[in-house]
Amino acid sequence: MILKKLSIFIFAAALFVGCSKQEKTDTLDITFSSPAQMWEETLPLGNGRLGAMPDGGITKETLVLNEETMWSGCSWNASNPEAKTWLPEIRKKLLEGDNVEAENLMKEHFTCSDGGSCNPKYGCYQTLGEFVIDFSEMFSDTLFSDYKRGLNLNNAVSNTSFTFNYNGKKAKFRREYFVSILQNVIVVRLETENAPLKFSYNFSRKENAEFLKTDSAVVMKGMLNSGDEKKEGVKFIAIAKVVNRTENEAVIMISANTDYQKIIENKVHNDFATIRNATELLITEAPKNYETLKNAHIKEYKKYFDRVSVEMGKTDDSGNIQAVDSAALYLQFGRYLLICSSLNATLPPNLQGIWADAIHTAWNGDYHLNINVQMNHWPMEPGNLSDLSEPITKYVEGLVKSGENTAKDFYGTDGWTGHVLANAWNFTAPSEDPSWGATFTGGAWIALQLWEHFLFTKDTEYLKRVYPVLKGAAEFLRANLFEFNGSLVTGPSSSPENAFLKDGKRCCVCAGPTMDTQICLEIFSAVEQAAGILKTDTEYSALLKETASRLPKMKISPKGYLQEWLEDYDEVEPHHRHVSHLFGLYPGTSINTPELYSAAKETLKRRGDEGTGWSRAWKINFWARLQDGNHAYKLFKNLMNPVVTTKCEPDKWGNTVSYSGSGAGTFKNMFCSHPPFQIDGNFGGSAGLMEMLLQSHEVKADGTRIIRVLPAIPDVWQSGHFKGLKARGGITVECSWKDGKITDLKIDNPLNERIEVEKNGR
Repeated sequence: MILKKLSIFIFAAALFVGCSKQEKTDTLDITFSSPAQMWEETLPLGNGRLGAMPDGGITKETLVLNEETMWSGCSWNASNPEAKTWLPEIRKKLLEGDNVEAENLMKEHFTCSDGGSCNPKYGCYQTLGEFVIDFSEMFSDTLFSDYKRGLNLNNAVSNTSFTFNYNGKKAKFRREYFVSILQNVIVVRLETENAPLKFSYNFSRKENAEFLKTDSAVVMKGMLNSGDEKKEGVKFIAIAKVVNRTENEAVIMISANTDYQKIIENKVHNDFATIRNATELLITEAPKNYETLKNAHIKEYKKYFDRVSVEMGKTDDSGNIQAVDSAALYLQFGRYLLICSSLNATLPPNLQGIWADAIHTAWNGDYHLNINVQMNHWPMEPGNLSDLSEPITKYVEGLVKSGENTAKDFYGTDGWTGHVLANAWNFTAPSEDPSWGATFTGGAWIALQLWEHFLFTKDTEYLKRVYPVLKGAAEFLRANLFEFNGSLVTGPSSSPENAFLKDGKRCCVCAGPTMDTQICLEIFSAVEQAAGILKTDTEYSALLKETASRLPKMKISPKGYLQEWLEDYDEVEPHHRHVSHLFGLYPGTSINTPELYSAAKETLKRRGDEGTGWSRAWKINFWARLQDGNHAYKLFKNLMNPVVTTKCEPDKWGNTVSYSGSGAGTFKNMFCSHPPFQIDGNFGGSAGLMEMLLQSHEVKADGTRIIRVLPAIPDVWQSGHFKGLKARGGITVECSWKDGKITDLKIDNPLNERIEVEKNGR
């Protein structure tokens, strides 16, 4: 069968917006005119627990399936008993300026036991498998037309339709897919017109699975590798049933479950029968009427998605706003992905969100704490999705016990810490390679996301809950500061994944990288403020304030840029993807003077506007904070660079895509390409667009919060409107503008926060 591949429309997706002068058509669609040729062209659906990506094939429809807890590996003790005995010697070498030897000592004596992320016990996030529907029995010839495939962000429903010949007559085939938020089932409706519906279906998975058929269902079950022969791995079951069937219509429901929650709670593993009963019950209890099920799903989804609307572009002669780019679509796509990977979830979105098509996902599909999992949550608070914070809150709380053990075993101190690597099993130890894994501020950085949630919501009960997490992170950092040239610095540490030249040799390990100092300032300040609000720990707050005053000041190089390290080393890669020493610009707040803003700008110019997908997303936020809308928009266009891909043989992670050039940018289905796919770029880019429209991070000395409206809009956004974006303090903002000037502004300040509003930036 031959299907002529038609052109694909993505970046100019069907984005229609109107102004308040007339009834608006507010449709956010990602559309294609041919089936997906690779996974990066399929469209993501999800409800936090389950994910599905249908490819819209003609004779065979394949849905790549995901369940958020499909993790191999297990909890294990990665302690290195000798590590802390070497800590004084490593710090001595740093004090002597012998960074190379300090790094050598760390490689030999200060890494986790048993190989870190290379150990099967570390595990990885895996695809659940595939659900394949075979329609080959229906088709008698090869003539097809009017093919359409799309995803509607307004209702979280995807569809495929086309016309085909049946016995010499034109017939239509329509398919619709969604992942029910309320019922925890994947739903597929198949519908034909002028032709009978004929199909078969089954699951497939490359390993660790067996397949069963009954009169009413197909079943896939298996157990993932724990990496420890003494422990069972995660057991999983997926079930698919046809729940409605006529000559021209069928509704299929798919559900899946694992026993991950039992394992993480150290309870007795569920057996397969228990998991299967729970999984079948989800289908049994779901409404069998398709429209009832679909409408309930849409209604629940829209409670979250419809809180924010965004329009930006130029106006025509009639005053209607005409979209000139895909910025509004991209902003809303980030919110869509966050809803679909966080609502009802047990775990927060990982490097893949919840969508993966491989058994061994790139970088294990884990939770890197040196920016990636933090970036995943940047759009949550400003995007009016604060009530999706429970998965990340519980995850960080779950890291604490492991992080306390890591603090004691490796550093001999109280408090808790996380390094670069983290997974579904609460791994917090230093990695197998200090050249990229020595950074020990990951725990404090991810804890600051919980503080951000409080700042946006002012929920004091939540603050009481997470205060011990914040305090423990601060306690660890304070305990691991040491005297260095008159200041208190962290160490041994690194500036994430970047290297410098020391005596002509490549080196990463150092004392007091700029990012560490900025994170210390942020977490110390957060704990001090939280203690004041909760009326506790007065003496400890004073101690943190005094400690913060002894941290090194940020240094500006004679060349005008902000130094990444205490010394003005030459970087091995001047255009490195990480720009970690600008943490204090975004998401932090310690870069806050004209001199530091100027140095930050020079740093960004020196780094350049390229980089991996997520790196470009971070730079949007940097330039937004610098209130340079045109440069922020330039980075957005760089992020939207179409990634040209071709199919290839699977690499070591099972990926079957090769890339042209650097491969950084955006795939055809709007997933961000690192490469390969990493969802943090989507979330970071979405947050950056929000940051261009609204900022609320700055507080005056008297406690007045500054609300900046349109602080960084580019020239191409001459007119527009947004509604529902959030500012810190529980504030909701609505704004309209024309010709670059605000025409209408509404600020809802229910908590009566003391604020000062600045229009169009400074």
